[in-house]
Amino acid sequence: MTDPLANSVLRLADIGFEAPAALLARHGLALVRVEDNAPIPGSYWGEPEAGVIASKVYARADTPVHSLLHETCHLLTADPARRASIHTDASDSLEEEDATCYLQIVLADALPGFGRERALADMDAWGYSFRLGSARAWFEHDAEDARAFLEVRGLLPSSASVPSALGLGERTG
Repeated sequence: MTDPLANSVLRLADIGFEAPAALLARHGLALVRVEDNAPIPGSYWGEPEAGVIASKVYARADTPVHSLLHETCHLLTADPARRASIHTDASDSLEEEDATCYLQIVLADALPGFGRERALADMDAWGYSFRLGSARAWFEHDAEDARAFLEVRGLLPSSASVPSALGLGERTG
């Protein structure tokens, strides 16, 4: 069966593994490249979705970039004591899921060739579901709780710009 979304979302093959691996490493995580057509360890939804086990994110070249960021952000939002026991299902609560979605949009700007605009479009194309109808509407008008969750945990300090607070440098475009 052919994936109907195969050409509609950006895949790791489109941007490479180097920048995502560096982003994860800056946050104490590791990106593990999985060979083409091999099963992805820790994938909750199955291939080609990224997988998580403890502090490792598993992905193939055909893994959507938004999926890699989403699973990465699950690990970043998880309580550090719980992170070591995470295997496949990383979500702890609806609050954490929302914070994960918010952070993945913010971190998208750290990946050259991806960025926030593409992340929002790919989330909609993949079928993420938000009360206001789109990822952009949710992010801009309905994500206060997610932002507060991240700020309280020091993942998104309110007193600093989002990119610099996360060690990403300022946005350049």
